[in-house]
Amino acid sequence: MRSTSALALMMASLAFGALTACGDDKATGGDNTDAGTPDGGGTGGEATGKCPASAYICENFDKGQNGWKTPDEEHNATITIDGTRTRSGSGALHVVTEPGHNEFPLGAEEDPQTIAHLRKDIPTFGTALYARAYVYLNRAAPQDVMGTYFILFSPDEPTHQQFGGIELQGMINGGFALDDWSGIPDTGWNYQNDLTVTTSPNRWTCIEWAVKRTKATDTTGRAQVYVDGALAFDFPDVGMRPFTNFAVGYGFVHPHGDSASETWIDDVAVAPERIGCE
Repeated sequence: MRSTSALALMMASLAFGALTACGDDKATGGDNTDAGTPDGGGTGGEATGKCPASAYICENFDKGQNGWKTPDEEHNATITIDGTRTRSGSGALHVVTEPGHNEFPLGAEEDPQTIAHLRKDIPTFGTALYARAYVYLNRAAPQDVMGTYFILFSPDEPTHQQFGGIELQGMINGGFALDDWSGIPDTGWNYQNDLTVTTSPNRWTCIEWAVKRTKATDTTGRAQVYVDGALAFDFPDVGMRPFTNFAVGYGFVHPHGDSASETWIDDVAVAPERIGCE
């Protein structure tokens, strides 16, 4: 989790190392699954798009910040809740990243990131967690840069045994990447190579992120991403921690100069069962 500037730079370095070292794609695709059909990863029942009774978070941002924390991870970006563009109700999360920031050459800019998120604590992750949000991008991510939507994070502890996280990212081709800085052996950055199901800018898109493992003690599992109810990709060999923090927002950890963007996010839900799209 990029919760301090120093930690942000460290995590950015780790992520960049994973990108260059783990460029070989281990992921395999899957068949498209309709949003109204349970996928076996939750508690059962039909995914209707409405927040289930089991949900940890049901947020349409009509009540302002409403308990969301703004950590010191606003790096060359602003994150507000306003009514400039909403999918429902009077408010939505609004992220604007600044232009002109570039991580190259390394060290030339003290904090080149352009990224901002809000976060909330959630119950300790067991075997299944599902996040759903409607996202409106004014542009696709820049070439060779990933835009981060969601972060699951296990905070630091005195033993440093539980620190680490995973995040869902979008790419210029409308596909996704899974940035894994969990610290679990044989895990790392992974990307979608089957582009049958993708996103596109300048429209509201329903993005779902499913994170699952067989047992609550397993250190690896899988993460799936859905676009408007259709399975876009299935990432295997994802590092698992007892995640207790969820973050939502947007921005670029490794900008290459073309770092301007504007994003709106609305109708966020997080639950131990599949939520689906409305």
